[in-house]
Amino acid sequence: MVKKFARSLACLLLGLMLFIGMSLPTMAQIIPGLSWSENDIGPESYIPTFTSGNLEIAPVFLDGKEIGVVESFIELNNLNQETSGFSAATRSHLLHSRLQKILNNMSRYSQQILPQQGIIELEAQERELRKQLVVTVSEQKGNQVVLVTFPEDDVPEMVYTVTRATIARPRFGGSQPLKIAERAASITENILLQAWQERQTPHLISQAQRALIVLVSLIMTTLILVWIQKQLDSQKRKLKNSLSQTESIEGEINSSSNPLAEKIIFSLFKRKLSLNQRYSLNSFYRTILFWTQWLVWMMGIGYLTSLFYWTRPLSNWIIGVTINGAWNLEQFAGWAPVDWLMTFGREATLGTPLFVLMLIILARLSQTGGNVFCDFLAQYWSEKQSLPRQNLRAPTLARALKGWLAVLIYLLLGLAIVYHLHQLGTITQIVAVFLGFFSFAISLASQNLLKDLIGGLLILWEDQYTVGDVIVIDDQAGFVENISLRVTQLRNLDGELITIPNGLIGTVRNLTSEWSRLNYAVEISYDTDVDLALSVVEKTAQELYQDPQWKDQILEAPEMLGVDNVAHTGILIRLLIKTLPLQQWPVGREFRRRLKKAFDKEGIQVGIPKQTMYISD
Repeated sequence: MVKKFARSLACLLLGLMLFIGMSLPTMAQIIPGLSWSENDIGPESYIPTFTSGNLEIAPVFLDGKEIGVVESFIELNNLNQETSGFSAATRSHLLHSRLQKILNNMSRYSQQILPQQGIIELEAQERELRKQLVVTVSEQKGNQVVLVTFPEDDVPEMVYTVTRATIARPRFGGSQPLKIAERAASITENILLQAWQERQTPHLISQAQRALIVLVSLIMTTLILVWIQKQLDSQKRKLKNSLSQTESIEGEINSSSNPLAEKIIFSLFKRKLSLNQRYSLNSFYRTILFWTQWLVWMMGIGYLTSLFYWTRPLSNWIIGVTINGAWNLEQFAGWAPVDWLMTFGREATLGTPLFVLMLIILARLSQTGGNVFCDFLAQYWSEKQSLPRQNLRAPTLARALKGWLAVLIYLLLGLAIVYHLHQLGTITQIVAVFLGFFSFAISLASQNLLKDLIGGLLILWEDQYTVGDVIVIDDQAGFVENISLRVTQLRNLDGELITIPNGLIGTVRNLTSEWSRLNYAVEISYDTDVDLALSVVEKTAQELYQDPQWKDQILEAPEMLGVDNVAHTGILIRLLIKTLPLQQWPVGREFRRRLKKAFDKEGIQVGIPKQTMYISD
């Protein structure tokens, strides 16, 4: 459990370092609301923008909180002068800077000026600030503008302009420039006073109490999830022990000459498929619980950081931002992850930590869920097969499907990460050239790997052999112990494990495909009665065939081929016995034992090389 948590934590930290450490502009873009110097970075690098037709829309932040949007036309060739003006991100940056300056002045005024005037209570300070804060609508150069004055005897500052792009965006409440400006003036006054209230001690204490309740809830939820996960871990250990016992029994039966071995192995095989499916399902549940803990804590941290004005930019970085308000297009009420999902990213962004976590969760759930599906498919396919050999292919096909599924998932994961880096502007020309050379090197190095994968797929598709077969590949022979998409592993009689890449496999001799055969040849002495010898060999084979202990291992009556060769060494007699797969060797050993006794009883001797010597006078 601890090791798994540590690996997952390292994976997340690596992902965050990848996104944060690539470049400073990337860091700025994923943390909206930070006050970067104009000499260091432009607002386009850290303020997300969205498009709607020919409009570019950017959210506006105050103390890290989204308070509205600004619009501009997307720059095109040969458009009017307004199109070549400020971009939406620049307008958002300017509006944020002006509002933030006014808010800071309000805070200093309430901390320094009002106490000198004897105004200490918050309600009295709020009334005085509302009196000193003057928000008006005026017309300048044919455009409606919102002017903010603080204090009331100061010079008015223009904070918002109703442009043609503002009018072009559909909205509730009408698109008349004066009405838009009046709504913007009302919202500006309210959000400035609300932002000032959120900086005061009573509100901070209230938010701290709420944060404590959320933190306790997170801890309780985690404890419940951990308890459930421990129950699943206990079930996992039991399933693993059952699988080990089943494999151990299967190995013992394979090494024995029990005539009922085929039936027992088939029963164990069915049990093993069921255990594999339950084990995969258990792994799927544990994966859901484990990553749910990460998701709960990340969303909880995102919510906790949104409670305080100085940590809200971090919340925007973790959760994301949205311009898709649920109730009012001017005052945001939507939630970035939901809006991102519902609008396919057109009106919301996901925070980088949440995006990385969602990618990892999606990859892990896809892999474990795919494993469950592969095991279920293998069991379903096995139940539809009538031949034992077809049943034996089920686990091999399941492993192959799991391998291809893992390759596909991690390939898509890599593409998603590269695409997100491109969207953040991290992939510069130098990085793109590096990735190009890296991809070229990988493609050269993976030629043999691709050849092995295709070879493994063809082996499984054509059913050349499966786990449990005895095969001969070139000069290597052995029991097929494992087949993957890349390699085939054989175990020979000396216990040596032979690993052969699938791309190098050419001609394969399968000695146990569907059925096997004992090709027995014995050479008797040249002086022996041939008919007697043939009768003894055939009688011995028939007795073995009729023996109840061996009858189930022999599929057909033995076939006597007769005399196959006559030479100075003796007379060669050949016999064929068709058996179940892997049973030709135990049947052959028993037949040779019985034939030796029969030859001794009839006085038949095996052939011995002879020489004839001629001596002349």
